[in-house]
Amino acid sequence: MAEVWQKVLRALLETRDKHKWEVNRVKEWDITIDISRAADRFVIDIANAEGTYTDLFNFGDKVSLFAEWVAGGDRENILSGYIDDLTESFAPSQGSLIRIDGRDSGVFVLENDAMPITHKTITLKDLATGILGEFDIPLVYKGPSIKIDSKQIRIGQNGWDTIEEHALENDLRLYRIDGKAYLGKFEPATDVAYVFADNPQDDKEIAYKNIQRRKAGSSRKREVWAYGTGKGKPVEKVIDETLPATFKRRMVVSGNKTREDTKKTAKERMARNKIGSNEIELTIRGTRVIRPGRWATIIKRWGPRGYKLKWVITSVRYACSVSNGETTTVTCRPIEEALG
Repeated sequence: MAEVWQKVLRALLETRDKHKWEVNRVKEWDITIDISRAADRFVIDIANAEGTYTDLFNFGDKVSLFAEWVAGGDRENILSGYIDDLTESFAPSQGSLIRIDGRDSGVFVLENDAMPITHKTITLKDLATGILGEFDIPLVYKGPSIKIDSKQIRIGQNGWDTIEEHALENDLRLYRIDGKAYLGKFEPATDVAYVFADNPQDDKEIAYKNIQRRKAGSSRKREVWAYGTGKGKPVEKVIDETLPATFKRRMVVSGNKTREDTKKTAKERMARNKIGSNEIELTIRGTRVIRPGRWATIIKRWGPRGYKLKWVITSVRYACSVSNGETTTVTCRPIEEALG
């Protein structure tokens, strides 16, 4: 019997010529929403489809994925996006299967190369607003006024990478919460906070099936050296003082013409190295709508070593397969390492 919070997945497809279909035969799915990604990906399988779906749907068609109460009623949007790839297969023993692979609206800023122009002077806010505004992605700018001198946008560089490059080198972060892009110091949303526990004590605590805590050191470097390309080839070093001096790991990267820009390059690389180095992943039975970018308290009461941590939800994955059934997987990180 389903629990009171249990929901089921619904899919609504809308073609480019505005025809709509509701799909009620979604067999398997895999949806990931991550605050650090420009575009969130989804894969859904439609079983025993009648007719030729590849004649009805096409790449670029819109897909809206909802969670609906088991008993019916209000729907809550999980993700809306666009079809990248559509595969139709058939076997006499298994029937028809349609696989839809797509990404949300952030796909446009990823798949559009930024205009290869040189800005003599532009602010980071104006640069980001111009790139994201072309694709109707709302931007919330929460950083200081930063002037970029002589910015050359290289051919083949997409818009998201162009913004993120300058965000990281100025110790700012580019992230998405609920479809909006944020640029500035990372701040979790405060509209809701979650509590996850292995032995819930009240209705506010969400039970998890299993939990995995990991610390990954393979990408962590104590020092990043950036060698400039200008006169004298200046070297700038950024050191992670939270790591001991005996942790002798160094990364060497190419810098820029000026010493200031070379140091920014080193800071950018150091920030990227921290992403995902300390995280908790917990799995919940069923489809439970949980929003990334919020605070989460994770409680482990059972076992010889318990803990209670307040971290940030950085991604949520909704999945369903024949072998594992429906699961919701939540990844949390400390706020200082949520985005590197």
